[in-house]
Amino acid sequence: GTENVLRACCVLSIPFLLYTSSIAAVGPNTACEPMLRGNEDTEYRGEVELPYGKTKAMAEKIVLEANGKKLSSGGELRTCVIRANTVYGEKAAFLQELYLLAKASNGVLNYLEPENTERNLTYVGNVAWMHVLAARNLQLKPDLLAGQVYYCYDDTPSRKGFLVRHQLLSSADPSVRLGSHIPYWKMWLMIQLHRIFRVILSPFWRPQPFLTLPLLNTIVTTFSFETDKASRHFGYKPLFTWQES
Repeated sequence: GTENVLRACCVLSIPFLLYTSSIAAVGPNTACEPMLRGNEDTEYRGEVELPYGKTKAMAEKIVLEANGKKLSSGGELRTCVIRANTVYGEKAAFLQELYLLAKASNGVLNYLEPENTERNLTYVGNVAWMHVLAARNLQLKPDLLAGQVYYCYDDTPSRKGFLVRHQLLSSADPSVRLGSHIPYWKMWLMIQLHRIFRVILSPFWRPQPFLTLPLLNTIVTTFSFETDKASRHFGYKPLFTWQES
């Protein structure tokens, strides 16, 4: 799909392309190596294992390689990439699912992330604004923005993901309370048992995995970044505060 978009830009002489990627294009990787307060220039080695991250990494590569490509009109294509993370919106489906799951468990919200794990900031309404500013400045200052990658960030409190989710859900329904940490070994064992059941039941039924080992490792691996690159390059600052969002 990304290749088709790039091809269309060249044929139709569309000079600027701002690609929405994901932090999943970077990691965590197969070795589950932690990254604490990295930035756009941090070298993070290893192969991304989850399919979503793989496709995003491939798309990023071809988008950045297309920067400077000749257009049919004779000009050049200018591209840049924005890496978003989780985005909270008023109709975020996964938040609704978390809420329903908590209510089914008598209002208790359990969590997987260990206490010493730092996840990424979770955005509350400024991702679109960052895109608007980047798209505008890619045209005004192509030599600065073209070929660049930017992480999304805003004023979301720098706290663990499960605490942010609890704050959001409990503000909507005070009966939702924080439960206990689910140990890694318990989830690992459930995943392995599910694999065994899938093999046994395969002649009759192939149930979808509720969680995979790579996804579990992603959840429990410290992976965060700290950057002001978007502010320096195109004057980005959050349009909405955490409280407003």
